[in-house]
Amino acid sequence: MTSPTPVRIAIYDLDRTVLRKPTFTLFLLWAAARVAPWRLLALPVLLLLLAGAGLKLFGRDRFKPAAIRLMLGKRISTARAADLAQRFAAWRVPADVPPGAAAAIARDRAEGYRLLLATAAPEFYAEAIGAALGFDGVVATRHLREADGAWLPTIDGTNCYGAEKARRIEKWLAEHAGPGRRRLRFYSDHASDAPSFALAEERYAVGRSRKLARQAREHGWTLVDFSRPA
Repeated sequence: MTSPTPVRIAIYDLDRTVLRKPTFTLFLLWAAARVAPWRLLALPVLLLLLAGAGLKLFGRDRFKPAAIRLMLGKRISTARAADLAQRFAAWRVPADVPPGAAAAIARDRAEGYRLLLATAAPEFYAEAIGAALGFDGVVATRHLREADGAWLPTIDGTNCYGAEKARRIEKWLAEHAGPGRRRLRFYSDHASDAPSFALAEERYAVGRSRKLARQAREHGWTLVDFSRPA
């Protein structure tokens, strides 16, 4: 009896994988310049928050809400969030998609893989980027919403990072890929995604640094350079 064909899914990280540049701080500065330019006067405070997160004085779960509140305010209306997300995605896609990422996405789509974007970026603009890229689904950091749909800086649950990202991917697979056999590809630039790499049969570490090359050798990941066409 022939075994059923597995569901094929290619899962991509966003920052420095599908897009060259990290999106979170860039989005905040870009959005503030358009909706409340006076908030850019708070840039020194944002830099202090970035430094504190980088020094691990506090986690991303605290940094992100504080940074959003500082640059965009205590709430973002549904209409404003949608408008900013669409305009930001149109600015970044395809301009910031490296040739190797574009080639990998096209190859996976041609081979019958469904495409899932899995990122720690906020859901409200990550979903717009995923749509611009033609992805079938997006797993991202969720933020609380008010009754009228307005977005709040506060994270709903946990930052979609590390083990939490893997958990969210597994939840998406259970809801959208069914209980049958699966064939997974996973792409990321960072070892923090080791729990998500572990879910996949094909694992691609994206980048050129010596540190990433060493980590790829240690974990058995295939090292790829998205800065070049495949």
